[in-house]
Parts: sequence; structure tokens; C-alpha cells
Amino acid sequence: MAKSFAATVSAWAKQTPQRLEAVRNRAIDLLAVEMTTTIPNGGRVPVDTGNLARSLLASTQGMPKTSDAQFSGSDVGIVTAMLKLDQPIWLGYQANYARRLEMGYVGADSLGRVYNQQGYHFVSGAIAEWPNLVAKAARELQTSVESRNNGS
Repeated sequence: MAKSFAATVSAWAKQTPQRLEAVRNRAIDLLAVEMTTTIPNGGRVPVDTGNLARSLLASTQGMPKTSDAQFSGSDVGIVTAMLKLDQPIWLGYQANYARRLEMGYVGADSLGRVYNQQGYHFVSGAIAEWPNLVAKAARELQTSVESRNNGS
């Protein structure tokens, strides 16, 4: 099980609520990148048309609904740009086949086609990276603040 944000965040980030919010939101952005990086680009997300990776959606209201649509791109950065520290966020794939590709599927579908598909575990793999992503976000932001303060 992945460590919580509070257990992972750096001492520097804990100094102010603004730092915590910035680190949390940047870590969420990094998580979204991890969740949408395709196999040919070094990630875990399988790619045929790219629709699965483009279907990742962020919401402050609940888990995004799935659909058969073609998707134009993720909105995670837009949502995190306005996300307050006390707000929850959900990240979910809208592509209705995302669960099968994540977990795998063995059996017949509604049309009688039989599958024995291994899972790609792109969601669980990204979640396992959460402590590293929080640490990376904290380092990035701390370096940015310190370089601004030093006039670099």
C-alpha cells in the first residue's frame, strides 16, 4: 500500500499550508503523467489509438464516468491549478475498457468472444510511485523557491 501524502511530504513543505498545497498539486500532476505515459514512451499504458491515455480526467466532485467516446486529452493540470489543500480530487479513466486493460480479463464478453488478457497494471503501478512523486514535487518546488530567493 502506498504511503499517504502526509507521511511522505518533506519538512520544507510542511512549513506552510501554501507549500503543502503546491507540493500536493504538483505531485498529482506528476501522478497524472505517470498514469498517461504509454509503453513506447517508457510508461505502462498500452497504446493503440492513444484514446486510453487521453481519457484520464480529474474531478473534485467524484470519480469520472466511463464512456465509449473518443477523448481529446486530460484536464488534470487545469483542475490542480485551482485545487485547494482541503479539496479532494479523483483521477479516473473515462475509456470504458480501462479497467480490463488495468486488471486483465479472462472470459467471454457480451458478444461471445473469449479473452485471456493479462493486465498492464498502469494504475496500480502509478499509485506505487506516489511517495517518489511527492518527494520529487517537493524537491522541484523547493529548488525553484530557493533559486528565486537567491536571485538565480
